[in-house]
Amino acid sequence: NDRFIEIWNIDTFESGTNPKSKYISKIAESFQKQNKGLYVLVRDLSEYECINLLKKGEKPDIFSCSYGVASAIKDYVQPFLEVNFDIDKNLMEAGKFDDKQYAIAWCMGFYALISTEENLLKAKQNLDEGIILSQKALKMGYDVKNKKYTKIISSLTYGVNDYLLPKKAFSTYTNMGLVITSEYSLDKNVNLQTTYTAYTKILSGESVVLLGTQRDVYRINNRELSGKTAKAYYEVLSGFSDLIQFCLLTKNEDSIKLKLCENFVQYLVLENNQQKLTEIGMMPVKLSNKIYNTGIMCDIIPQNFSIDNYNNIFISKAELASLQ
Repeated sequence: NDRFIEIWNIDTFESGTNPKSKYISKIAESFQKQNKGLYVLVRDLSEYECINLLKKGEKPDIFSCSYGVASAIKDYVQPFLEVNFDIDKNLMEAGKFDDKQYAIAWCMGFYALISTEENLLKAKQNLDEGIILSQKALKMGYDVKNKKYTKIISSLTYGVNDYLLPKKAFSTYTNMGLVITSEYSLDKNVNLQTTYTAYTKILSGESVVLLGTQRDVYRINNRELSGKTAKAYYEVLSGFSDLIQFCLLTKNEDSIKLKLCENFVQYLVLENNQQKLTEIGMMPVKLSNKIYNTGIMCDIIPQNFSIDNYNNIFISKAELASLQ
């Protein structure tokens, strides 16, 4: 008899390049070949669409989602029966609730400080000796004066969405908060703008440094490669990330189907399959697996890159809002 597994992928943050569902679909194709008669359907949904379908009585077999969404679907999921997953211990811990493994991380991203040579020179930085962006991220703002007005160029900018905590990433990495020393330190619109708006401010020179994600790294690097940006500077932030996509199992009384779902998640995080994350510009969930041998990710990811500070997958939306 044919069997079907339906996966709902709900994105709350962008991949590096292609959508996360593209990776899941690719792995699903090879998984199907190993399981004759099995068909895996991957659907991309917004959080709003996901919740609406659940209210109507529809549900998937596997959820792929991140923070915020997980707390909204908690009543629909069950723990994994098998927990033999070869991924980083910290990421396994992030998926636990009541000491049971409810979620398995299958890809992750990172925060990074990004600037351009043009922006740094305008901020009067001496680039001959190199620059450590984290040391000067809040100290490079200045003003531009003309006869009619004075325009403030902020040192650091970032954007927000409902559930991301860029400020926590910065504070964890630098061992200090966003210490505002002057009106030039931080873009006053950080809590009002999208991540893409913040990215455009780096291009227009309205801010010197961007606190962005792997998506911004690729955007800027693409500009470098096409000659639209002369040179870019990157500093990847170790320590904390909430740019993590997890798989969660829907409650299911069909034990055969449930086992197939568990097997699929295990297959998703096998080392040889994790190598394919390069196609969507994301990082593996066992960070010692170096999957990038060329390109910008190979160039900027530190050898000792690690994430040891994380939020639990079921952190409430109210708690995320207070942390923001």
